[in-house]
Amino acid sequence: MAHRDEEFYRRAEAFIERMLAEAPVAATHLGDHRYDDRLGQHTPEDIERQVAYLKEALRELEGLSPEELSPEAGIDREVLLGIVRSFLRDFKKLRGFARDPGIYSGECLGGVFSLIVRDFAPLPERLKSVLGRLREVPRVLEEGKGNIVPEEVPRVWCEVAIESASQGIALFTMLIPALAEQAPEIKGELLSASREAAAAMEEYVGFLEAEVLPKASGDFAVGKDLFEEMLRENHMLDYTADELLELGRELFRKTKEEMELVAAEISPDKSARDILEEAKGDHPAAEELLDAYRREMERAKRFVVEKDIVSIPAGERLRLEPTPPFLAPVIPYAAYMPPGPLERVQEGIFLVTPVPPGAPEELKEEKLRGHHWAKIPVTALHEAYPGHHLQLCYANRVGKLPRKLAGFLSSLFVEGWAFYCEELMERLGFIGEPIQRLGRLNDQLWRAARIILDVSLHTRGMSVEEGVKFLVEEVGLERANALAEVRRYTASPTQPMSYLVGKLEILKLIEEFKEKSPGKAMRELHDAILSCGSLPPRLMRRCLGLS
Repeated sequence: MAHRDEEFYRRAEAFIERMLAEAPVAATHLGDHRYDDRLGQHTPEDIERQVAYLKEALRELEGLSPEELSPEAGIDREVLLGIVRSFLRDFKKLRGFARDPGIYSGECLGGVFSLIVRDFAPLPERLKSVLGRLREVPRVLEEGKGNIVPEEVPRVWCEVAIESASQGIALFTMLIPALAEQAPEIKGELLSASREAAAAMEEYVGFLEAEVLPKASGDFAVGKDLFEEMLRENHMLDYTADELLELGRELFRKTKEEMELVAAEISPDKSARDILEEAKGDHPAAEELLDAYRREMERAKRFVVEKDIVSIPAGERLRLEPTPPFLAPVIPYAAYMPPGPLERVQEGIFLVTPVPPGAPEELKEEKLRGHHWAKIPVTALHEAYPGHHLQLCYANRVGKLPRKLAGFLSSLFVEGWAFYCEELMERLGFIGEPIQRLGRLNDQLWRAARIILDVSLHTRGMSVEEGVKFLVEEVGLERANALAEVRRYTASPTQPMSYLVGKLEILKLIEEFKEKSPGKAMRELHDAILSCGSLPPRLMRRCLGLS
């Protein structure tokens, strides 16, 4: 068995090595900086090579009998098999390379931004890699233009790509020139390359507006069969789309009932919606927004330590930054960028989307109403402690390399854990005021709505506008934020459902674990679960010896 384990890990590392060389921006995110000066290659020949290599990896992994592997290696084989199948599905069935113009602009912008925002090396050294990627931007965008089939592009994806790319040009015209002063020996080259990158991005936006948008008539919906395939193969869930939709509706109904009970404690004469609408008016000023999140983030960390909820990994760090403009169209409130598992320093980045400084006052107020005081503590604990940041720093330290990539397979545990933490922290007293409890339940309503919209958008013919209307009228989101949410759901089938479904799966897992190991303290229980990595709960049961 030891020999077969060795063979499996050798093959796994060879596959991952090739994967990183083919996807330089993904390598940067994982903390492998050998390819930081490159962007990916996207010609038809490159795509054909990548597909052939994935098929070869699939044959090799399927040829390794799980019975001949140790339990740990068997779990890691399942993770890698799922990742390979998922990548092949992306190429062969979802065909994002032909249908999603945001892939190419996103790689260019994200590839450069990740080198700037992640402090893994001195800035002058990182700027040398930035220079390499800037020089590659025109090539990647040209390859994208050659791959895109306008008639297959969903209109909403084209609109998002245009908006994101247009806002991202400032990365090349403003941020890079400002940073170039820090690298005087290559300043001239940086300025020249950033100008060319900006011009290429402007040309790409023009191409999308003139050549793609008028013809964009593709369907973003993946359909019932593919949706259920992703539930089975990525998340290892047995739900059909119809069952999942029914679950979402039932959770939505029950959460609404709970909200009205809490609302009655606050003001017997007002509905939960009326109370929350009033609460939205109580928010920080635009210039105080980031500091408000920072204070709650630090308070959440102290609370985790004081209540002995879970061990905090040694050496972790968390930095709060404003969301860059090119990501704002799909991050209405806040998000988290984890450190890569291969990074020496485990520093996460907590992104908070600020109010656009030049926006009309009406839009500024609408945006700030999404950052009200009843909501900020919940968001801080979800993204930071004991939520995403703490869990992903744990996962980065777990096992061999295939296990560290489990988050590529499924978002079920990652999102479920952060959402589980919201109710846990309420129960333990971090969220104590009735209005905060109501805000937490409203977030749960939003997560139940995500299940409904996830299934409805991809299997029931729901339109973007219908999805936006549902979030505005039934959940109370502001229209601008609801639009950003629904746009994201159209491009990420089965991810939106993972928050609340993941939480339910984790609650089941915890009950099973308590039955098997009675008397364990809360911290011991949470430490054991997090020490399995970001596995889908079905594999986590195997890791914990529950199945």
